[in-house]
Amino acid sequence: MGRVKNIRALLAHPPEDASEIKTALEERGYEVTMVHSATQALVKVAAERFDCVISSYTLSGDDGFSLLEGVCEIDEEMPSILFDETKGFEIEEAFNAGVDRFVGRNGPASLDRLAETVAEITADLVDHPERRDITGHEPEAEEIVRAIDKSTVGMSLTDPSLPDNPVVYVNDAWEQITGYESGEILGRNLRLLQGPETNPQSVQAVARAVENETSVTVELRNYRSDGSPFWNELTVAPIRNENGEIANYVAFQNDVTDRKKAEQLAAERANRLQDEKEMLRRTLGRVNGLLRQISQVLIEQNERPIVAQKICDEIVEAEGYTACWIGSTDPTDDTVIFDATAGFPGDPPTDLSLEALPDPALESLESGQIAVCLTDICDIGHLCPDEAGVRRFAAVPLVYDKKRYGLIGVYGDSPDVLDRREQQLFESIGKMIASRLNAIQTAEILTADSVLEVKVGVKDESFPLSQIAAELGATVEYVGLTNGGDAQTYELFLTATDCGNLTTLSTLSFVEDVREISETGTACTFALTVETPAPFHQLADHGASVVQLTAEPRRSILELELPPEHDVRSIVEILKRRYDGVDLRSRRERQSREQTTYEFSSRVEEKLTDRQRATLEAAHMNGYFEWPRPTDGSEIAESMDVTRQTFHQHLRAAERKLIETYVEFRSEDTYDENGTVDTDTLRTGHSQP
Repeated sequence: MGRVKNIRALLAHPPEDASEIKTALEERGYEVTMVHSATQALVKVAAERFDCVISSYTLSGDDGFSLLEGVCEIDEEMPSILFDETKGFEIEEAFNAGVDRFVGRNGPASLDRLAETVAEITADLVDHPERRDITGHEPEAEEIVRAIDKSTVGMSLTDPSLPDNPVVYVNDAWEQITGYESGEILGRNLRLLQGPETNPQSVQAVARAVENETSVTVELRNYRSDGSPFWNELTVAPIRNENGEIANYVAFQNDVTDRKKAEQLAAERANRLQDEKEMLRRTLGRVNGLLRQISQVLIEQNERPIVAQKICDEIVEAEGYTACWIGSTDPTDDTVIFDATAGFPGDPPTDLSLEALPDPALESLESGQIAVCLTDICDIGHLCPDEAGVRRFAAVPLVYDKKRYGLIGVYGDSPDVLDRREQQLFESIGKMIASRLNAIQTAEILTADSVLEVKVGVKDESFPLSQIAAELGATVEYVGLTNGGDAQTYELFLTATDCGNLTTLSTLSFVEDVREISETGTACTFALTVETPAPFHQLADHGASVVQLTAEPRRSILELELPPEHDVRSIVEILKRRYDGVDLRSRRERQSREQTTYEFSSRVEEKLTDRQRATLEAAHMNGYFEWPRPTDGSEIAESMDVTRQTFHQHLRAAERKLIETYVEFRSEDTYDENGTVDTDTLRTGHSQP
């Protein structure tokens, strides 16, 4: 391999074997600077010019990946090489961290591969200028003096033969750096530049060098003529006459303030990285056990009060947390009811108005996201951090699929508790708990021996289905509600006694799109894309299932089912807050909950894919299931822009799922809990109350 010139490489490697690598590269003509830690390497990159960085994975402090990420922040164009054994990391990790090349260290031959790799990644930087004959072009003395005068490096001469070794010459750059004119410094000692933050040890190093007639380079905190500080890289060297005696001392001054700032920033970043790693280690140690314990509670328990209390207890027992509560909101009177508390001195309240809660609790209820406050900025009365004797409070929403199950209030007693990382953790914990509460509520409804049947009247023309009925001039019945094609809309499925012109429904403020599904001589079924699921999601959030809803232009009747222990008043209040003329028509408790047509359609919706659903609808709307068929599969497939084979494949899959769902649905209604056939259901098609 030929000799490569003018390439400066920074080698970051532990002391072991570092000299061997440095020597191997220098023998091939590279100029190598060696350091042993990531911090030292970042300081060097910030202060000096290098053509590439070579690092091992294992370093003192940060690893090689962190170093190379830091190098990219300082100089994103800097080529980098990772030279190490593949222990403790994956090669893919190295390239994700910004490494340009990886050279595996596995013997003496790997040093040759390293040198070749350096040549490859710096090939565009290598320059081999041709040597020229300069005979007759040597500068005259006057030209040399003029060059020194106009040099960009500050330069001064002192005369040690005079008392106090005064300055006898300064160039233009020295005046620009220091702000002093030559007349102000000539005849004086350079200590004129010193000030209150000038390091005495550096000054003494210069004095010893002058005393010993040697050269020295130091960095001094000096001061300009206007008093502003700057960092001065000062090199002092003796100049001898023809007799070998000291005639003068030359001092080169270089303003390195920007470099020092870069070094400081690099050091601060290294310290921050170390602090971040240490804080992350402490956080993981604290929360891993908590997460396991909460997961165990959610797996083992199936009653909300027990789940809530055990979770509060687990949080308080974990290091860093001193108090906790879990509460649910009452839709009837803007009150939070505390399901469980732990860690509070004395007896905490069993319920509070929402306005009396900590500010983050209100913010979290409104936004559906975690909110945090500190002791000195938490503007609240009850259950504030001061009341619990702690520094921080976080309110965590319990939300599952847009259903809200309340809040968790968590109190921390140290500055690093409930930081950004832990807030993300508690957001996940909140979702886990809400998911379990949803499962518990669903199981309670499905397994209840009895249900409440409630009939509610709404005499309000603004009720959504009444608006639809008024627009069509017909009676409208609710079929179901599903999520739309995106996360922001919903599809409302309805039937009407007379559809008329469905397109007029798009003029309603809450309707975005209209599509007809099917039509018979007396009625039609259609779907509306709407922006809001009100009031159906609000009812579902509080355990109410819509069995039937019939709407006319000025009146709507809702038939609902609730768990037997549910407060009917809260459901009525939900509707009263949105609409006028709401009244409870009837309520009764009955045994053996019937399954509704909507539940059957919901099961079908869950099983069918979008393509299967579209195929089934297209076949139905084009009369494919009639006999004789007015159209065949090829024509329908062409209208859907798919092949005939694909059409039949999706249609067969949809038909199979539809039949399976029907059989499952009928089986659940036909057999009682002992597995005995219900003959009334078989005969009439309806289970008896």
